[in-house]
Amino acid sequence: MSSNTSDVFEWHIVESVAPKSSPVAQRALHMGPFATEEECCSLLSSLHQIPRFSRGTLEVRKKYKRRQKRIRVALPVQVCRPAMREESWPAHTVDISVLGSRLMGGMEGLRLGEVIELCCGQRRAVFRVVWVGTPGTPTEGQSGVECLNPENNIWDLDLSEQTDDEPLLQEIAVARAVQSNLMPKDQPPLQTLDYSGNCIQARVVGGDYYDFLDLGAGQVGFVLADVSGKGVPAALLMANLQGSLNSHTMRVDTQTLPRLLASVNRHLHKHTDAGRYATLFFGCYNDDTRCLHYVNCGHNPPLVLRQSGAVDRLTPTATVLGLFRDWDCSIGETRLEAGNVLTIFTDGITETMGKAGEEFGEARLLRAVQESRDREAAAILRHVEESVENFRSTEQQEDDLTLVIARAQ
Repeated sequence: MSSNTSDVFEWHIVESVAPKSSPVAQRALHMGPFATEEECCSLLSSLHQIPRFSRGTLEVRKKYKRRQKRIRVALPVQVCRPAMREESWPAHTVDISVLGSRLMGGMEGLRLGEVIELCCGQRRAVFRVVWVGTPGTPTEGQSGVECLNPENNIWDLDLSEQTDDEPLLQEIAVARAVQSNLMPKDQPPLQTLDYSGNCIQARVVGGDYYDFLDLGAGQVGFVLADVSGKGVPAALLMANLQGSLNSHTMRVDTQTLPRLLASVNRHLHKHTDAGRYATLFFGCYNDDTRCLHYVNCGHNPPLVLRQSGAVDRLTPTATVLGLFRDWDCSIGETRLEAGNVLTIFTDGITETMGKAGEEFGEARLLRAVQESRDREAAAILRHVEESVENFRSTEQQEDDLTLVIARAQ
């Protein structure tokens, strides 16, 4: 019986001699391990078009398998130079191992031998750039980086236990590295507003996102977004959106909010596939004035349940983000008096289907909020989630359920 050599061997790309003119002459290139010879040879043909390797100093070597494998997976990361962390930019991996990674997106400005820092979820590690792709070749826009402190295990994965034919590998990796870390861990304190949020994902990976942003001086930004699509592409776009917002929020106020969102729109439009977009609600609440200034980018109108029982809907003030190059918005304003309850939600709440084939809808959402309006925000939120769960006809949740409740005091 013949054995499958892919179960025994792995393939590496190694540089036999590091050219003395190279900025990294003291360290020859070593990429791998790769799971298949075809993938290794495909990358090798592209690397030969890079000037440093044009003289054929690279070769494929077959070795017995090691414990650390290289796995193809698209994980969103933030890249920065160690001395300039505030100027980070988003990218994503093409493949990863404990020893390094291949990156794509925003890599054009990197130099051979340069030291950079990658952040994946809550983990950081330092890497050195060992090759940069050449324009007009399959490696254009890519860079190869080796990890200088692999003990950090930046990917938070046990790569030794993974196999290349696991169909959910990408979703599992993204879920661990992104989804559990991008939701807010802290709530900036407010005197006049009690608030809470939660996201219940329907799949391993989701495209919903919410955040509580500390804008300083008794101000908090309430963000809730719903990214188009599902799975890994939606998770990557969600991470891209989160990174863009968090890199600018220290300078956000009512006057600068339109400029921030216009910048986010340009970034998403430029760096995402055509037809991909996000709906988003961004509200800036001021503790002193009780005013909520907001921009609604094509999102479901948040509901303000007044003490009298009246309901105000915070309707869209702009179109969605990322779909169009030209984008503009106006700012809405409302006050949250004592006893008012603000409900911000994604359509996974209202579009949950019941046994009779009808949706949970806005009316049932308002009824659940009304029933619990005298409780704390977290208790109101739990009551709404329980109401949706009891209404749903299917055992499996069809869409992400994301909800933010804010109760004025």
